Amino acid sequence: MNGTERRNILWLRARPALPAAAIAALALVVVPAADLGAQQASRPDVPALSAKAAQATKAGDVTKAVALYDQLIEATENDHVEALYAAAEFHARLGHREQAYLLLDRAIGAGFPDRERLLEDEAFKDYRTEDLFKSLARRAWARGYIDLLERSNREDVQKSPEIMKALAFKPGERVADIGSGSGYFAFPVARAVGPTGSVLALDIAPEMLAYLEFRVKARKVENITLRKVTSDDPQISPASVDTILLIDTIHYVKDRTAYAKKLIPALVPGGRVVIIDYIPKLMSERPWGPPPEQQFPREQMDREMAAAGFKVLQAYDFLPEQFFVVYGVR
Repeated sequence: MNGTERRNILWLRARPALPAAAIAALALVVVPAADLGAQQASRPDVPALSAKAAQATKAGDVTKAVALYDQLIEATENDHVEALYAAAEFHARLGHREQAYLLLDRAIGAGFPDRERLLEDEAFKDYRTEDLFKSLARRAWARGYIDLLERSNREDVQKSPEIMKALAFKPGERVADIGSGSGYFAFPVARAVGPTGSVLALDIAPEMLAYLEFRVKARKVENITLRKVTSDDPQISPASVDTILLIDTIHYVKDRTAYAKKLIPALVPGGRVVIIDYIPKLMSERPWGPPPEQQFPREQMDREMAAAGFKVLQAYDFLPEQFFVVYGVR
């Protein structure tokens, strides 16, 4: 064993554990038979799933085939991503720069979401100042943020059907969705306002807009328009919208009163601003959501909106983690 091999083995022992399938695929370590048996017993039978999916496809049972292929994706996706990432790490350790970058690109394209892990990984310490690496880290952040926005349990706290019912959008209504993200609300609002209405989806992150644009085209939605804006100005044309949404967004704004003042010219007479954001809690109580320095109570939001020239029109208390207030111009 030479010095490089010894250093690589020591580094491997210190890195985060890989899923068993990724380790086996890379032949990096030997898994004890007892441990491997326990891991395999808890894992889906991928060959059996694949065979069943092929049978359903051959039989023309599209509904069953879709369900089985969805299970296959769920069973194999994480291991595939981890194998790509691990291979990139080892190529980086061996000085294979191009191959390391190509594999990182594939891993992120396949769904690798952990920007912090990537930035802290000692395998890539010599890459951290490079623009190409920074662009990959940014893509990993976007992937992780999209996963957060589209998480399967978001409705436990978001309750979007109840929000949509409370807001009662009308056909033809023009809505600006500030901080539209992945389109979690843009799509239901677009359906509610119909073909005579419109949704202006605004975001500061080009990655979010690119993802949302892809979804808009895939769904063939014609009443959503996307636009990149700055963090301190929504840049909405005067008297052009009936409703402005700021859902899980206003906590990112540094000077909320100054920002709110810029919303007034955008509204038609009788227009409204809808703000939904997180009730302050300690991280020990809620280890997710905005960091403590970005949290504030609804009473503070009311004061800041009043200072900008708004009044409370309606407030709702059915959201377990958030306040929900509708404001109008005084």
